[in-house]
Amino acid sequence: MNRDKISAFTLKIASSNGCGLISILYDIYEEYETDALENFEAGQVTEAIAALKKCAEVVSHLQKDLNFEYKVSGNLYALYDYVQRNVSKSIYKANTDGLLEAKKVMDELGDAFDQLAKEDTSAPIMQNTQRVMAGITYGKNSLNESVMGNQARRGFWA
Repeated sequence: MNRDKISAFTLKIASSNGCGLISILYDIYEEYETDALENFEAGQVTEAIAALKKCAEVVSHLQKDLNFEYKVSGNLYALYDYVQRNVSKSIYKANTDGLLEAKKVMDELGDAFDQLAKEDTSAPIMQNTQRVMAGITYGKNSLNESVMGNQARRGFWA
């Protein structure tokens, strides 16, 4: 994943609520999954395995964040475990077989969490973050971003 995509995910995370964060984690997983598939196709096995390890980290994070007060968490845990095993299979066999199996599950879950995120109207988790508006103005060769919000409450004043 390149720096631009990391910056874009950082901006999304800063303004997301709970369901939005989970949806972003699925997007991050999908980005690393795409990187792994492209690297395998290009014959770059070392880079593909590095991307697969990042996929495993994302799934591990999703697993750790489950709230077992809800019954559905047990089912999600089992699905994440299945995905982890398949990603691990792709790592040690150095091929896409396990990853393609995991992709089926993660695509379905990602779509479900995207729908939940659209319906969630709760406030963002992070408070006092900058709002960034993209597309307000365009430069000759680039899109300009404007930072909005109350800057007086950020940082320290001496």
